[in-house]
Amino acid sequence: MVQRDRRKSRQTKQLKQRYAVFTEGLVTESQYLEMLLKHLRPRHATFSIKPIGKDPSRVLTEYRKAEQRGDFDRAILVVDVDQHHKLDTVLRECRSSTAVDAIVTNPCFELRLLWHTTDRRAYTETRDCVRLARSSGLMGDKDLTARFPIASFPEAVKRAQQAWPTIMPNKKGPNPSSAMPWLIDLMTTPPQKN
Repeated sequence: MVQRDRRKSRQTKQLKQRYAVFTEGLVTESQYLEMLLKHLRPRHATFSIKPIGKDPSRVLTEYRKAEQRGDFDRAILVVDVDQHHKLDTVLRECRSSTAVDAIVTNPCFELRLLWHTTDRRAYTETRDCVRLARSSGLMGDKDLTARFPIASFPEAVKRAQQAWPTIMPNKKGPNPSSAMPWLIDLMTTPPQKN
Protein backbone atom coordinates (compact mmCIF):
# COMPACT_ATOMS: atom_id res chain seq x y z
CA MET A 1 0.00 0.00 0.00
CA VAL A 2 2.83 2.41 0.83
CA GLN A 3 4.44 1.75 -2.56
CA ARG A 4 1.21 2.72 -4.41
CA ASP A 5 0.89 5.96 -2.39
CA ARG A 6 4.44 7.01 -3.32
CA ARG A 7 3.78 6.30 -7.00
CA LYS A 8 0.56 8.31 -6.89
CA SER A 9 2.38 11.18 -5.17
CA ARG A 10 5.08 11.18 -7.87
CA GLN A 11 2.43 11.20 -10.61
CA THR A 12 0.64 14.14 -8.96
CA LYS A 13 3.88 16.14 -8.87
CA GLN A 14 4.49 15.45 -12.54
CA LEU A 15 1.01 16.66 -13.49
CA LYS A 16 1.58 20.17 -12.16
CA GLN A 17 1.05 22.82 -14.79
CA ARG A 18 4.35 24.62 -15.53
CA TYR A 19 4.04 28.37 -16.14
CA ALA A 20 6.76 30.73 -17.29
CA VAL A 21 6.10 34.35 -16.40
CA PHE A 22 8.02 36.78 -18.62
CA THR A 23 8.22 40.32 -17.22
CA GLU A 24 8.81 43.56 -19.02
CA GLY A 25 10.63 44.98 -16.00
CA LEU A 26 13.93 43.53 -14.91
CA VAL A 27 13.68 44.16 -11.17
CA THR A 28 10.43 45.41 -9.67
CA GLU A 29 8.03 43.03 -11.42
CA SER A 30 10.17 39.96 -10.82
CA GLN A 31 10.71 40.88 -7.14
CA TYR A 32 6.98 41.39 -6.68
CA LEU A 33 6.08 38.08 -8.33
CA GLU A 34 8.74 36.17 -6.36
CA MET A 35 7.40 37.69 -3.11
CA LEU A 36 3.86 36.82 -4.14
CA LEU A 37 4.78 33.23 -4.98
CA LYS A 38 6.61 32.84 -1.67
CA HIS A 39 3.53 34.18 0.14
CA LEU A 40 0.93 32.15 -1.80
CA ARG A 41 2.93 28.91 -2.19
CA PRO A 42 0.91 27.44 -5.09
CA ARG A 43 0.81 23.65 -4.96
CA HIS A 44 -1.09 22.93 -8.17
CA ALA A 45 1.41 24.58 -10.51
CA THR A 46 4.95 25.89 -10.78
CA PHE A 47 5.74 29.43 -11.83
CA SER A 48 9.19 30.44 -13.03
CA ILE A 49 9.83 34.18 -13.32
CA LYS A 50 11.85 35.33 -16.31
CA PRO A 51 12.71 39.07 -16.29
CA ILE A 52 13.27 40.34 -19.83
CA GLY A 53 13.27 44.13 -19.80
CA LYS A 54 12.65 46.48 -22.73
CA ASP A 55 9.10 46.58 -24.14
CA PRO A 56 6.16 44.18 -24.73
CA SER A 57 7.34 43.15 -28.21
CA ARG A 58 10.75 42.16 -26.79
CA VAL A 59 9.01 40.14 -24.06
CA LEU A 60 6.97 38.33 -26.73
CA THR A 61 10.12 37.64 -28.76
CA GLU A 62 11.89 36.14 -25.74
CA TYR A 63 8.81 34.03 -24.96
CA ARG A 64 8.88 32.62 -28.52
CA LYS A 65 12.54 31.64 -28.13
CA ALA A 66 11.86 29.92 -24.80
CA GLU A 67 8.74 28.18 -26.16
CA GLN A 68 10.89 26.26 -28.63
CA ARG A 69 12.85 24.74 -25.72
CA GLY A 70 9.61 23.37 -24.25
CA ASP A 71 10.46 23.98 -20.60
CA PHE A 72 6.95 25.19 -19.69
CA ASP A 73 3.32 24.41 -20.52
CA ARG A 74 1.93 27.95 -20.69
CA ALA A 75 3.37 31.44 -20.60
CA ILE A 76 2.25 34.71 -19.07
CA LEU A 77 3.64 38.07 -20.21
CA VAL A 78 3.52 40.82 -17.57
CA VAL A 79 3.65 44.21 -19.31
CA ASP A 80 2.73 47.87 -18.83
CA VAL A 81 0.95 50.29 -21.11
CA ASP A 82 3.54 53.07 -20.58
CA GLN A 83 4.25 54.49 -24.06
CA HIS A 84 4.67 51.19 -25.88
CA HIS A 85 3.55 51.52 -29.49
CA LYS A 86 3.59 47.76 -30.23
CA LEU A 87 1.46 46.73 -27.24
CA ASP A 88 -1.73 46.30 -29.29
CA THR A 89 0.08 44.01 -31.73
CA VAL A 90 1.40 41.88 -28.84
CA LEU A 91 -2.09 41.67 -27.30
CA ARG A 92 -3.63 40.57 -30.64
CA GLU A 93 -1.05 37.82 -30.95
CA CYS A 94 -1.70 36.66 -27.37
CA ARG A 95 -5.47 36.61 -27.98
CA SER A 96 -4.95 34.35 -31.00
CA SER A 97 -2.73 31.90 -29.06
CA THR A 98 -3.66 29.14 -26.65
CA ALA A 99 -0.15 29.03 -25.17
CA VAL A 100 0.41 32.58 -23.92
CA ASP A 101 -1.56 35.31 -22.15
CA ALA A 102 -0.61 38.91 -21.39
CA ILE A 103 -1.29 40.69 -18.12
CA VAL A 104 -1.39 44.45 -18.64
CA THR A 105 -1.21 47.19 -16.04
CA ASN A 106 -2.24 50.69 -17.12
CA PRO A 107 -0.29 52.94 -16.92
CA CYS A 108 2.58 51.07 -15.20
CA PHE A 109 3.39 48.30 -12.74
CA GLU A 110 3.94 50.77 -9.89
CA LEU A 111 0.16 51.26 -9.84
CA ARG A 112 -0.13 47.62 -8.80
CA LEU A 113 2.29 48.30 -5.94
CA LEU A 114 0.32 51.36 -4.83
CA TRP A 115 -2.92 49.38 -4.66
CA HIS A 116 -1.42 47.38 -1.79
CA THR A 117 -1.74 50.49 0.40
CA THR A 118 -3.76 53.13 -1.49
CA ASP A 119 -7.03 53.31 -3.40
CA ARG A 120 -6.32 55.13 -6.69
CA ARG A 121 -9.08 55.17 -9.28
CA ALA A 122 -8.48 58.48 -11.02
CA TYR A 123 -6.47 58.75 -14.23
CA THR A 124 -2.79 58.45 -13.32
CA GLU A 125 0.42 59.27 -15.17
CA THR A 126 3.37 56.87 -15.03
CA ARG A 127 5.65 59.42 -13.37
CA ASP A 128 3.06 60.01 -10.62
CA CYS A 129 2.76 56.27 -9.89
CA VAL A 130 6.53 55.91 -9.67
CA ARG A 131 6.90 58.99 -7.47
CA LEU A 132 4.10 57.86 -5.13
CA ALA A 133 5.45 54.29 -4.87
CA ARG A 134 8.84 55.69 -3.85
CA SER A 135 7.50 58.33 -1.46
CA SER A 136 5.22 55.72 0.16
CA GLY A 137 8.24 53.56 0.96
CA LEU A 138 7.06 50.71 -1.30
CA MET A 139 10.13 50.81 -3.51
CA GLY A 140 13.57 52.32 -3.67
CA ASP A 141 15.18 53.45 -6.87
CA LYS A 142 14.19 50.38 -8.89
CA ASP A 143 13.51 47.63 -6.36
CA LEU A 144 10.92 46.82 -3.72
CA THR A 145 11.67 47.68 -0.13
CA ALA A 146 12.18 44.84 2.36
CA ARG A 147 9.00 45.92 4.14
CA PHE A 148 6.76 45.79 1.06
CA PRO A 149 3.29 44.69 2.31
CA ILE A 150 2.82 41.61 0.10
CA ALA A 151 0.24 40.19 2.51
CA SER A 152 -2.13 43.01 1.53
CA PHE A 153 -2.54 41.53 -1.96
CA PRO A 154 -6.30 40.89 -1.33
CA GLU A 155 -6.80 44.65 -0.93
CA ALA A 156 -4.86 45.27 -4.14
CA VAL A 157 -7.01 42.69 -5.94
CA LYS A 158 -10.19 44.36 -4.67
CA ARG A 159 -9.00 47.81 -5.77
CA ALA A 160 -8.09 46.46 -9.21
CA GLN A 161 -11.52 44.85 -9.55
CA GLN A 162 -13.23 48.10 -8.56
CA ALA A 163 -11.20 50.04 -11.12
CA TRP A 164 -11.84 47.49 -13.91
CA PRO A 165 -14.75 45.13 -13.13
CA THR A 166 -14.27 43.10 -16.34
CA ILE A 167 -10.60 42.21 -15.72
CA MET A 168 -9.23 39.85 -18.34
CA PRO A 169 -5.91 38.91 -19.87
CA ASN A 170 -4.85 40.07 -23.33
CA LYS A 171 -6.69 43.37 -22.98
CA LYS A 172 -5.63 46.90 -22.16
CA GLY A 173 -7.96 48.19 -19.47
CA PRO A 174 -8.77 51.80 -18.67
CA ASN A 175 -6.36 54.05 -16.80
CA PRO A 176 -5.97 52.95 -14.02
CA SER A 177 -6.28 49.17 -14.32
CA SER A 178 -4.41 45.91 -13.94
CA ALA A 179 -5.16 42.33 -14.93
CA MET A 180 -2.89 41.06 -12.16
CA PRO A 181 -5.89 39.61 -10.25
CA TRP A 182 -6.29 37.16 -13.14
CA LEU A 183 -2.72 35.95 -12.59
CA ILE A 184 -3.19 35.78 -8.82
CA ASP A 185 -6.29 33.67 -9.37
CA LEU A 186 -4.23 31.37 -11.59
CA MET A 187 -1.66 31.09 -8.78
CA THR A 188 -4.22 30.34 -6.07
CA THR A 189 -6.86 28.21 -7.80
CA PRO A 190 -6.24 24.84 -9.44
CA PRO A 191 -7.82 24.61 -12.91
CA GLN A 192 -11.22 22.93 -13.13
CA LYS A 193 -11.13 19.43 -14.55
CA ASN A 194 -13.60 18.72 -17.34
